[in-house]
Amino acid sequence: MKKLWNKATRRLLIVFVALILAGVAVVIQSSIVNKQVTTELVYVAADNLTPYSLVEGKLVQRNVVKSEVPDDAIRDLKELEGESWVTTEVGIPKGIPVSKSMLIPAKESKFGESLELKDGAMFVGVKTDQVKSAGDMIKPGTIVDAYVYIKGQDRQPPELVTPSDDPLLKGLLIKDRQNQNGYEPQREGSGNQNPIPAIAVVETTNPDVAAALIKYQQEGEVYFTPTGVNVDVIPLEKEVNAAQSPDEVYSSPSGTESPDQ
Repeated sequence: MKKLWNKATRRLLIVFVALILAGVAVVIQSSIVNKQVTTELVYVAADNLTPYSLVEGKLVQRNVVKSEVPDDAIRDLKELEGESWVTTEVGIPKGIPVSKSMLIPAKESKFGESLELKDGAMFVGVKTDQVKSAGDMIKPGTIVDAYVYIKGQDRQPPELVTPSDDPLLKGLLIKDRQNQNGYEPQREGSGNQNPIPAIAVVETTNPDVAAALIKYQQEGEVYFTPTGVNVDVIPLEKEVNAAQSPDEVYSSPSGTESPDQ
């Protein structure tokens, strides 16, 4: 063994190790250079996105060098379908690659689904006895007609206001429902002890509808009867628009139109 381990073999070993280290250095350097030169097609912010702003229609595709692309970058718009996404409290500067960690579903933000409102839409909470109305059938995405029962006073007989009497009570869109504590019934981790819905949240773009619902709540009891479904509002059940082109700006797929409220 001592005969093999001499000055010549030591020199050969040193040269061999040096060659290996040099090869590793070349590979690492080549990888770094490739990341700085090679580009990848990802989605970036088309403009400066302020905190808690919807990203719908505000993302465009661009070639970005790989060294600047985060691991969870948005490479396919299908990753954003089924939810309305907003930026976090930080926002996103123009031209920056957008990653999933930079976004949150609107309903999970501190402002909730109000961030999804646009084109003059508004929410109106309606206190209703859903057990008497239609049991558990009053769910997000349900289209309903409202009936108002007003108790009689003194010599005035009780009154029932129907959609035929007031067209503003017809074709209302249920966006959400909550229990008396303001939580989604039976929502996991909400600390909710009451699984019975007590409030139906109606979405409308007609101020007269909002005013009518507020007025009738003060005068009597409101009952809902389901008449249909708006599939575009049902959580996580939006259809995927496979026809979107790669260069298309992000836009949510259209579903069934809600009634003209």
